[in-house]
Amino acid sequence: MVARATRLGLLLLPLVAVDAALAQFRSLRYDDDVRAQRQSCNEQADSGGIACWKDRPVGDDLRLSVGGDLRWRYEHAGHPRYGLDRQDRWGVLMQRASVFADLSAGEHWRGFAQLASSVTNGRAGGPSPVDEDRLDPTNLFVEWRSPVGEGSIGLRAGIQELQFGTGRAIDAREGPNVRRSFDAVRGFVTQGAWRVDAFTAAPRQNRAGSFDDARSRTQTLRGLYATRTSAVTSWDVYLLHFEDEAGRYAQGVAHERRWSLGTRAFGGRQAWDWNWEFAVQGGRFGDADIRAWSLATDTGYTFEGVDGQPRVAMLLAVASGDKDPHDDRLGTLHPFYPRGNYFGDEATLGPRNFFNIHPALSLKVAPRVQLNASLDFFWRHSTRDGVYAPNGMLFRAAGDSRARYVATIASLGATWAAAPGWSTTAVVACAEPGAFLRETGASDVLSFVSLSAQYRF
Repeated sequence: MVARATRLGLLLLPLVAVDAALAQFRSLRYDDDVRAQRQSCNEQADSGGIACWKDRPVGDDLRLSVGGDLRWRYEHAGHPRYGLDRQDRWGVLMQRASVFADLSAGEHWRGFAQLASSVTNGRAGGPSPVDEDRLDPTNLFVEWRSPVGEGSIGLRAGIQELQFGTGRAIDAREGPNVRRSFDAVRGFVTQGAWRVDAFTAAPRQNRAGSFDDARSRTQTLRGLYATRTSAVTSWDVYLLHFEDEAGRYAQGVAHERRWSLGTRAFGGRQAWDWNWEFAVQGGRFGDADIRAWSLATDTGYTFEGVDGQPRVAMLLAVASGDKDPHDDRLGTLHPFYPRGNYFGDEATLGPRNFFNIHPALSLKVAPRVQLNASLDFFWRHSTRDGVYAPNGMLFRAAGDSRARYVATIASLGATWAAAPGWSTTAVVACAEPGAFLRETGASDVLSFVSLSAQYRF
């Protein structure tokens, strides 16, 4: 199926790739900005050139854009999950392809449809739910919008990817082979520097077949998310409510109702940039009260007058853990639906019950090539709580260990924007288990290599 989708994408390239350098592709493809590309296409059409398929008139008050993504990724992990998982013999090859059509009818109405196909070969234990999904819609919605003053108001209903902020709480999960979608109704208002979104959503459960994904029957998410942009420091403020009829923690399994109140400050001034986020959580887990919190910071400085414009950054973060699995209070943070590779491409640890110190360096070694290096020191916040995987499942229970240190993860990567629309990455990582992993089970040194190439059109 992916081979057919890939061939379809390649056949479409001559039609849709005209002036791809002018298009501003977004992670959520329904947010693409193709105005500059459309203007260039109009100019070429007027001079006898071939018009591209971006915002193209196809009828009275009808305009159509088509596009898609192609991604190939190879990865090999030595001692997966520190020796808990079976060893892949030759590594894992993942392929993902998607195509979309964006149809606007007049000033107010819009329909957006995107189909994606993902397959994986080589994983010793078989594909996971985020490895393979033969063919299913990732976006399939209808939208109404109308201008209001200097802004707009709109309503969107159907299958849709969601992403807010930098994906610490809600993200489309770009890293894994299968992206995350929701059945959702989303309203939004923009006015001046403000944007406010209100939504109710349920995640879609990914299944390996074709057109068999389904709305979750146990989880729902509702929320308000407001953003105010500014020249120096911009702000996000959000209130989210999450419900899971079968929440799972070291404390057990129970009906979970949780709210999260958070804020994010982000921006830059001269050579400095920052992205800080804080959230508090409350609610009920069975008969227990929920009291949790998190803080994540990313502060960087760019040496603009130095060759390669190196950026040095310090990332500091903490997410609360549960202090006693036998009391009537749950202290473990729930990040809801965060980005898949939260701490790095090796994707072994998730953002619950942790604190870490994460220095990082990026350097442009050529106009289209950037190197990235980082070192992540990872501890448990509470020694009575376990360590969790990126999908929220308990990765390692606390047991009798009171050790706090989990792992040290070193990573080196390179990104190459070979041509307009193309991006290639290579990552090498090594994770040395700390005292906690050594005291609670498998504790082999984890090595990781990945190579990927992606084309957006």
